[in-house]
Amino acid sequence: MRIPRRPRFLRRPLRRPRALPAVRLGALPVRSFLRHRLTAAALAALTVIPLLYSGLYLWSFWDPFGGMENLPVALVNEDEPATAAGEELHAGDDIAQELLDRGDLDWHLVDADEADAGVEQGRYYVALTIPADFSADLATAADDGADPAPATLRAHYDDANGYIVRQLMGSAFAEIRDAAGATAARDYVDGMFVGFNEIHASTAEAADGAGELADGTADARDGADRLDQGLGDAATGSGDLHSGLGDLYEGSQTLADGATTASDTVSEKTEALDRLADEWVPRLREDAPDIESGAREAADAASALSDALDDLPDSAADGADRAEDVDGRLADYLAAHPDLERTDPELYGLITDMRGVTAQAADLAGFVDDNRDRIATIGDRADTVADLAADVADEAPDLADDAASARDQVDALDEGLADLAEGARDLRDGLETAYGGSADLDEGIGALHSGAGDLGEGLAALDDGSRDLSDGLAEGVEHIPTFDGADRGDRADVMSDPVRLDAAVANEAPQYGTGFAPFFIALSLWVGAMVTFMVLPAVQPRALASTAPSWRIALAGWLPPLAVGAAQVAVALTALHLLLGLDARRWAALVGVLLLTAAAYTAIVQWTAVRFGPAGRIVALVLLMLQLTSAGGTYPIETSPAFFQALAPYLPMSWVVAAVRHLISGGSMDTVLTACAVLAAYLAGSLLLTWRAVDRRRTWTMAALHPALKL
Repeated sequence: MRIPRRPRFLRRPLRRPRALPAVRLGALPVRSFLRHRLTAAALAALTVIPLLYSGLYLWSFWDPFGGMENLPVALVNEDEPATAAGEELHAGDDIAQELLDRGDLDWHLVDADEADAGVEQGRYYVALTIPADFSADLATAADDGADPAPATLRAHYDDANGYIVRQLMGSAFAEIRDAAGATAARDYVDGMFVGFNEIHASTAEAADGAGELADGTADARDGADRLDQGLGDAATGSGDLHSGLGDLYEGSQTLADGATTASDTVSEKTEALDRLADEWVPRLREDAPDIESGAREAADAASALSDALDDLPDSAADGADRAEDVDGRLADYLAAHPDLERTDPELYGLITDMRGVTAQAADLAGFVDDNRDRIATIGDRADTVADLAADVADEAPDLADDAASARDQVDALDEGLADLAEGARDLRDGLETAYGGSADLDEGIGALHSGAGDLGEGLAALDDGSRDLSDGLAEGVEHIPTFDGADRGDRADVMSDPVRLDAAVANEAPQYGTGFAPFFIALSLWVGAMVTFMVLPAVQPRALASTAPSWRIALAGWLPPLAVGAAQVAVALTALHLLLGLDARRWAALVGVLLLTAAAYTAIVQWTAVRFGPAGRIVALVLLMLQLTSAGGTYPIETSPAFFQALAPYLPMSWVVAAVRHLISGGSMDTVLTACAVLAAYLAGSLLLTWRAVDRRRTWTMAALHPALKL
């Protein structure tokens, strides 16, 4: 039942009571608490609520990274040694020993089964396995015949042992992996620098070798020029030899044909003469002209054969001398170039063939020389035959008278002509072979002469090219760097880790707890304000029934929680500084901002309690949840969903967290001033809203007297 109040202008109080000041009015409930030890203890306990909330949280993980050496971790080393660049590589043993020596974690060197069982049972947070092929995979980077394969470290987590452990271990294992990879890369790059030194030395040797090749090529070029000149002379001589042998061969053909014809004729006549001599001597007179004619022909043929045989030894000797001179030059050239068969096999073959031809010419000349006496004998016989034939021709008319004696002479002539014909044919056949050989000799020497010219041109090009090569290698070796041991080490360090992060941290927080302190301090003061209003009333019921102005009643209900909040700030900061070592760059400003925070928080919580009654606690709790998720105290607000990002600027805790960060760690004061303005606005707005809510509550209703919800 609503009891209507009279309008103010109709009110006529019988007496004007003394107005209660806001401070005195607010002190009334505090006094009542101080009358009993238990309630006084409860009031004192309110001052440590934020400390308990923030202090215990911060104490529990003030420096979690500093205690990672207590985390039990299994280490399994299954690596087998490998060979890299001729040296044994046991990277698994090296890494395992380094991890055990460093002690960054509580390493336990166990086998694979124990590691898996330990992770599953929670005895180990993670198992790090170095596989059997770890060293072998590292060695592939320096093996030309192998496919490069990255070495792998295997980590076995179990989120049932704690999700955050995986995050902590992930960063630690990343450092281990990077360190192992940098060591492997350093060894590989150091090998590359050693290779540069070897390339430099080999290139210098190649430059020297190219210079020596150029000098040798110049000498070979001079020799080729001399060979070309000598082969030109040999070609001229071989042409003369071939021409002379051609003349001899033609003469020997005429000689052989004439001698054979004469021998056949004489033999035929002699045989007939022998058969008919006794019976047909008288008929000799009739055959005398024929005999005379045959004798004349035989005399001419024998005379021609004698002349040819007289010239043959001298012509053959002259050709042999020229052939021997050519063969000597060729032999001298081969002696001067013992490597010619390897360096220019084609030229070597031509020279060898030419020497064979000159050998044939020498053999032919030797044949003539060896048969000089026989040839002379045949010549003498030819002269004798010529004389005899002349005599026969002269005496032919008288043959009939001298038939008996002539028969013996004719027989002798027949034998001589037979020998002459056989010798002429042998000479013809020999000269035919010599003539053909001289043609091959002339052609071979011509080919050698042409090849020697080409050789000279090729050696000239080779000389120029080898000198260009020598100059290029000498210039190039100056551009190939060399590195000593210390220089290789420095450069290998840079190339194995070419990009490094030079991080500069402004306003660095010394440990994890300092970084989280702004969030937990801001959060604990809100919790402290909520708990305070669970003990102290938001407004005094007696004051609502008094004649005190509503603003004074609202202010009187806010001042005691404000005093408690100030005490909470003092207790929390003192304990965090002395017990945990929390330090701040701007202590005075930090205290001022936190006092303003306590004032704003208590004003907001008071308004929820006055405006919504018992349900105000739920409203304050909802505001706490919203601020927990949107203050950006643990992760940057940008990582949160869009709803919380949009909500953050309109709630006070996000501003408190930002301001306290700048005051503890340092930074721009602009954020602090903005936060103070926002908190001041929340403070003023909450007090005004509470004033209005108090004014509304001074009208009593049945709902106010008998609330549906009591907390």
